[in-house]
Amino acid sequence: MKIKNILVIGLGSIAKKHINILNNLDKNIKIFKLKIKNKKKAFDKIDKLSNDFKIHSAIICSPTNTHLEYSNYLKKKKINYLVEKPVIKDSQLGLFVKTYDKKKILTELVGYQLRYNKILTKIKKLLSSKTLGKIYSVKICVNSFLPNWRKKNIKKSLSLSKKLGGGVLLELSHEIDYMLWIFGKPNYLKAFIDKNNQFNKDIDEKVIIFFYYENFVLQLEMSFNSRIEERNLIINGAIASIKGDLLKKEIIIVKSNKTKVLYKSKQDNMDMLYKQINFFIRSVEKKQNKNNIMSSIEVVRLISLIRKSNFYNKKIKI
Repeated sequence: MKIKNILVIGLGSIAKKHINILNNLDKNIKIFKLKIKNKKKAFDKIDKLSNDFKIHSAIICSPTNTHLEYSNYLKKKKINYLVEKPVIKDSQLGLFVKTYDKKKILTELVGYQLRYNKILTKIKKLLSSKTLGKIYSVKICVNSFLPNWRKKNIKKSLSLSKKLGGGVLLELSHEIDYMLWIFGKPNYLKAFIDKNNQFNKDIDEKVIIFFYYENFVLQLEMSFNSRIEERNLIINGAIASIKGDLLKKEIIIVKSNKTKVLYKSKQDNMDMLYKQINFFIRSVEKKQNKNNIMSSIEVVRLISLIRKSNFYNKKIKI
């Protein structure tokens, strides 16, 4: 099967990026756009499009609180889908367990494109080579200022809507996903959430979490109220330390008090999105039924435990 007809649900900034990539990927792809708030009308439209145009694939870019309904409906219609992160709100975990069909009959992917980041893939390989020796500590940091990347109608931004799935934990959950991808599942966590209301909304704007692994502690700091932007990963080992800077696009290593640039990249965000969409399309065409839903649910489950740890002010077993 060659994909020619793709449905894009939602017409926000990320949807427009996906549409641009699809247009450049294959001029023969026909893109159908859907943005209807009424769910019944939206599902009726999906029915009509899938029947009239044999749509086999979709990209879900709607608000987070609608992801579960759309993904469940698309699976029922046997339409492969790529859904933007996070896969659901953490408050929907119980509903997910009740309604999600775990049978792997389609390609179902969640858009965590940092798994295609060259800096992070290099670091993952580096850890396998034992270049750093025994790991002593890790720090992941993602600090930014929301108005810098939500420039239009900031007050109406989905990122600031608790109901629609806003807040730093869900919005920047890429870091939690790649933490699990590189280091695996931790044993415990202790979290601190700051709702300092810089944006006058009841959402988490800054969090600091300590994840306790068997032999080291990983500190994760996330915010979107910092005008000093950072996005990096620091790993301290017995032999050497490294820093992967996702903004400077480089890896530096410090060994025996000597610092050198280990790797530099020219990759941009669109390249990661391109690789992600290309992987999705190839999986559908080859009927490989790729699926990362459950690993993405683990991200959401951790977010739920982070909120619990902050509420009770205690260390939580994972």
